Amino acid sequence: MHENLHKFLLNFYDLGHINYIRKNHRGYRNETYKIETRKDNKKNHYILRYYRKGILEERIKFEIALMHELIQQGFDISPHVILTKNHTAYAKLTEKTGNLTEDRYITICSYLPGEDKYNWIYPLCTDAELRDAGKVLAYYHSAICEWRGIDGWMNQRYIDKVFFMPDQWLSFAKKAGNSSFDQYFFDQFEYLYSMLYKIQFKNRYNEMPHLVIHGDYHPGNIKFRDGKVSGIFDFDWSNADLRCFDVAIALLYFCSVWNGVDAGNLLLDRIESFLGAYQEAAENISGIEPLNKMELEHLPEMIHLSNLSLIDWVLGRFYTNDHDPDEYKDYLLHSVQVGQWMERSWDQLYKCILGQEFNLTSFKHSPLQSNKSNIDQVL
Repeated sequence: MHENLHKFLLNFYDLGHINYIRKNHRGYRNETYKIETRKDNKKNHYILRYYRKGILEERIKFEIALMHELIQQGFDISPHVILTKNHTAYAKLTEKTGNLTEDRYITICSYLPGEDKYNWIYPLCTDAELRDAGKVLAYYHSAICEWRGIDGWMNQRYIDKVFFMPDQWLSFAKKAGNSSFDQYFFDQFEYLYSMLYKIQFKNRYNEMPHLVIHGDYHPGNIKFRDGKVSGIFDFDWSNADLRCFDVAIALLYFCSVWNGVDAGNLLLDRIESFLGAYQEAAENISGIEPLNKMELEHLPEMIHLSNLSLIDWVLGRFYTNDHDPDEYKDYLLHSVQVGQWMERSWDQLYKCILGQEFNLTSFKHSPLQSNKSNIDQVL
């Protein structure tokens, strides 16, 4: 693969002499490589992204336009795209397998400064880094708040995708085999299925602020230097959606414990730090305001939605690809533990976010029973 990429770079880009191409094994969706080159007696570093099979070209155009908009708005800690020799923002290759041909896409971006210190399953950064990450998310929202995307690309909000999850999860359950993941999924299926019905569809969702969210804002998609964010990247999940959902995703990632006796817990002190930093920054920058009362009231529900989206990703990845059952069982176990913690700690979470007691009994009384016949068909 490296030899093919070497030839590709020479043909499509003017980067100079290529010193090395090294694969980054942290990503899940696309293949990523770090490139070192030398040109005009200067050493340079870049990131090459080899997009997954099946991705739509319009999706790539959307991500590139998003990164361009951020740079235009002065958000200079996001990568900028390196143009090809033909002055295009990405290269299209045609791969042939047997009698089938398929278009594949490649982009090259600037290499961001700082350290890759964490990932999504080892997220507990320092409090200084946590607070700065909260501020930077507000800065990102401010930079992108007026952008409306591009013509030809529109994706569903995550809240709208929940409608399709029950049938999808039922179909996955019917595929369950004998691996450790299959067994755990089967054992937890009734509980997982019930989690879907703790989201209540409301017109109020349409009343809350929308913008192009990052969609995957966690410590593994951020670089840090001296306790501060020095770069954010990976806009694979970016989409027009609820602003508070983007904050909720971040809280789930930054504040949840993966190991030990507290596994699955959300650390309320970290939620206060991140959310407080976001609110403070949003109050003092243009374009956005702090999360309003309606957004704060729905933030716990959005954290639950973030957890559902993670479960949906885990199930989809496992049942449509060949993955390690034990690894993906750990991911699913974590989401189950988070769901259980939220049921136990719903009032405390609301108090943490709103600063007052808030009793939401509807969350704890799922309409699972009305869907029991569907579950029985699988079990």
